[in-house]
Amino acid sequence: MTDLSNNSGAGGPQDQPPRDRKRTDDAARRQPLEKMFEKPPPHSPEAEMALLGAMILDPSIVHDVVPIIRTPEAFYIVAHVAIYDAIVRMYDQKQSGDLVLLHEELRDKEQLAGVGGAAYLQKLAEETPGPAAAEHFARIIADKYKLRRLINAGGKILYDAYNAGTAGPEGAREVVDAAETLIFEIAQQEESSAAERLNILLDREVQRLEGLQGRGVSGVATGYADLDELTSGLQQGEMIIIAARPSMGKCLAADSEIVLADGSVATIEEIYRRKHARLATLGGDLTISWTEPSDFIDDGHKPVFEVTTRLGRRIRTTLTHPFLTLDGWTPLGDLNVGDHVAVPRRLEAFGSETMRECEVRLLAYLIGDGGLTGTVPRFTATNPEIVADFEQSVREFGGLRMSVSEARSHCAPSWRIIGDEAARNAERSAFAARLGSALQASGRNRAEFARAVGVSPESVVNWTRGRTAPEPGVFDRVCKVLEVRADDLAPGGLERIRKNSPNALTRMLMTHGLMGKDSGAKHIPAAILTLRRDLLALFLNRLFSTDGWATLLASGQAQLGYSTISERLARQVQHLLLRFGVLASLRLKWVRYRDTRRPAWQIDITDSRSILSFATNIGIFGKGEAVARVVAAVSGKRVQTNRDLIPRSVWPRIAAAKGEMSWSELARRIGGALNMHVGTRALSRPRLAKIAAALGSADLAALADSDVYWDRIVSIEPLGPMQVYDLTIPGTHNFIANDVCVHNTALALCLAEQVAFGGSAQGPRDGKQVPIAFFSLEMSKSSIAQRMLSARSGLSSHDMRSGRLSEEGYRRLADAAIELEHAPIYIDDTPGLSILGLRTRARRLVAQHGVRAIFIDYLQLMSAPGSAKESRQVEVSAISRGVKALARELEVPVICLSQLNRGPEARGDNRPRMSDLRESGSIEQDADVVMLLHREAYYHVGDRDWEMDNADKLNVAEIIIAKQRNGPTDVVKLVWDAKSTRFKNYGAYPGGTGLSPGYAAPHAATGGHGAAAEPPPFDDPFRVPVVTFAPGKKAGPVGNFRDGGGPDKDDDLPV
Repeated sequence: MTDLSNNSGAGGPQDQPPRDRKRTDDAARRQPLEKMFEKPPPHSPEAEMALLGAMILDPSIVHDVVPIIRTPEAFYIVAHVAIYDAIVRMYDQKQSGDLVLLHEELRDKEQLAGVGGAAYLQKLAEETPGPAAAEHFARIIADKYKLRRLINAGGKILYDAYNAGTAGPEGAREVVDAAETLIFEIAQQEESSAAERLNILLDREVQRLEGLQGRGVSGVATGYADLDELTSGLQQGEMIIIAARPSMGKCLAADSEIVLADGSVATIEEIYRRKHARLATLGGDLTISWTEPSDFIDDGHKPVFEVTTRLGRRIRTTLTHPFLTLDGWTPLGDLNVGDHVAVPRRLEAFGSETMRECEVRLLAYLIGDGGLTGTVPRFTATNPEIVADFEQSVREFGGLRMSVSEARSHCAPSWRIIGDEAARNAERSAFAARLGSALQASGRNRAEFARAVGVSPESVVNWTRGRTAPEPGVFDRVCKVLEVRADDLAPGGLERIRKNSPNALTRMLMTHGLMGKDSGAKHIPAAILTLRRDLLALFLNRLFSTDGWATLLASGQAQLGYSTISERLARQVQHLLLRFGVLASLRLKWVRYRDTRRPAWQIDITDSRSILSFATNIGIFGKGEAVARVVAAVSGKRVQTNRDLIPRSVWPRIAAAKGEMSWSELARRIGGALNMHVGTRALSRPRLAKIAAALGSADLAALADSDVYWDRIVSIEPLGPMQVYDLTIPGTHNFIANDVCVHNTALALCLAEQVAFGGSAQGPRDGKQVPIAFFSLEMSKSSIAQRMLSARSGLSSHDMRSGRLSEEGYRRLADAAIELEHAPIYIDDTPGLSILGLRTRARRLVAQHGVRAIFIDYLQLMSAPGSAKESRQVEVSAISRGVKALARELEVPVICLSQLNRGPEARGDNRPRMSDLRESGSIEQDADVVMLLHREAYYHVGDRDWEMDNADKLNVAEIIIAKQRNGPTDVVKLVWDAKSTRFKNYGAYPGGTGLSPGYAAPHAATGGHGAAAEPPPFDDPFRVPVVTFAPGKKAGPVGNFRDGGGPDKDDDLPV
């Protein structure tokens, strides 16, 4: 028998048919492996020849062979690939496929010579054992092909592994994922099914249904009785969507400001409209980094509360928005006045923009001590050094001069900054010369030029002699007629040569939005925020020269400060100081002005490290001696801080870290006094760092060296409904707004836990556990574990994080942990998971652990890199199809969390519909089941009137089955336990109906379901609390009045 493989030319056809690129590449990768093992890849020429001969003799067996050999590439010998392809092609065209027709088919395709000619075809037909063993030969060929694919995959894996270094930091992980995918594709190739006759399917289905008799649930039980009754459990091979509104109301007011990586500042509403931002986020190690949101959410109008901290920082947010505390992320509703929340202690957001130093100095001076409401800017100062610096800046700016205003006996001297007439005349003369040259070059005389422009010849004469300058509209026609650019005639702009135009400084102030602003409306222009670090320091240096000070208080305490009646300006200054690591407090004072009092905003810097940082990086021009005295006072004593302290709530964490070690032993190790004042005093960062080193605690060390300042809440005030927005931040799920750290999946976790327990809400059922996989793209593994502990034990997650559990609470926590240990739940928190990565990990979990259900939190956070290049809609469609294919391939239910858009909020009843699914087209089409989660109380958080009128809805949740491909649609009611973030069976509580405790009756409005069934009583222990804090006193007028800005003599701040 002749060997016609592509590895040997002896005895075979000389003119082989062309191979496709993939097969050629495979051969190229295969050659090194062949040399390594000194043998060709697995193949069976005899089986290939026998099968082809049988198919030539009896074409009717083709339909038995094709399901086994799905591709001509399964043949190793190149000639056999072409012959098999021709036979199958003829079979598809309903041709008989005998030897004569096969000969003609190959000749028509110009492949006959390549396969060995008519003689070789005749040889195949004569030497075959016969059609009876065709399937046997086909399986041999398929097995050899599978082994060759495995070898080729090995070659690709070797190549990719050797070249992983060129793939970036994720190279190794990508190579492993690709390797797993290659192997699984080979292993799964034979699992796709062929067509089967109906009677066989019916017999198998009847047997399956008989086995379900008495079980009630044919799929994976969820533990929610009414849901299992309606769906018969989670069915294998189905894609199930659970959708709800994103972020559950954790939103910020539209005017909340966020600093961006380039130093600019934008409101969250502006970021929502741009759909792009690079902003600051706080990592798990409490250090600040820069990231980009993955989603931008308009959450409509919701009740908003204003939170003010001791440093004067302020943010407006919904009641459910979490803030970072030492005990973890805590919703505002669980916080009280006096609690400490995280704010940045430094935020290095410096831009790269430049500006002339004279412009920076002039802006600072005029914002601080300038009068900008007249026709020209005015500047007032008494310090000769500052006046000289201002004059120098005016000269450097160019085209300006200072005119002394008429002095009054009770006023400080001031100057008007006006245009320099001599400079303007020089510019006008230069313009006249350029215009004359251009006019001469054009070949026109003055009369012709005047007619073309539409002016009198006298006007042209005045222009060319430097007496006047054209109006803006006329100037445009001049440039057009002379065919020159505006810059060619007036490089500095037309305004610089026109007598009645505002001077250059006035124009600059107009550009920055400052001209015409009174003292209360002054602000720092956006261009300053994006300056380089050195220019920003220069700006603050000169600004503090105007209304800033450096002093020693009567108590000996050093203080730097700044005062202004513009709240916006004060908050901007406080923020810019934060960029240099300077902690500054902001407070409102009432100062005497003429016959009344008016508010003034005062910035105080008293922290020793902040004072030193300010003096080193910024300073105050003209007040250097005062700054030097303050620095000397701070440097002459041990550096202390009365602000940057770690709150007392850190002591339980220290106690847990020290274990059995005594407090006195710990005190000896850190070298301090034996009395450590455990639990009674806040700790400085250096002292906490010593404790962390003595205990070897990385957690405490990170806390001591964090980028976070723990600021005390001084007021929480309701503001009423306002427009709110939210951002989704991958990985960290938080961002910094108004210089405060703020944060961004309960039913899925409850389902996952109960499914793992074999469909039991009570706990593990021996021998009935169901392994499940939970892919969390939004939360970390530890966060999920903590939430599951809270839900299982019924304990408040806030109490768990804060270490405030009673002895009974610790017992319940331990019992819940023991129960959850038996739950076969596998959690993967890989962020930005792609469909390829999901498929690889899911296949492995199914193969290794027998996983029978997969949860994905959540669908819109997945990626499909190839499709993302086209559009987001195309990418979501690819993700949805990939998840659907995965469910069918692995034959397990895949439960995906998704998001709803704002559609429900536009309706009177707020009830969601399937069309409210975000990017719904492909998701709605691919899903087998769509569940919409609805809690009416969610839309009325903080509305006390609604809560009093609808007490029966406060702790009720509905699962609206909007689509079920193989079953009915309906509504299932559950009980929502806000304390432990757990959903519970509705029928188990008082008020549940007897026959169908969780179903809601149809309502007339839509003809669907959703009317409230009898709810739990108003005093049910699982009722959501209305407000859990006592509103504090809003930061405002203080009793310590002072005439004018600056420090008070008795202005000692409490330590």
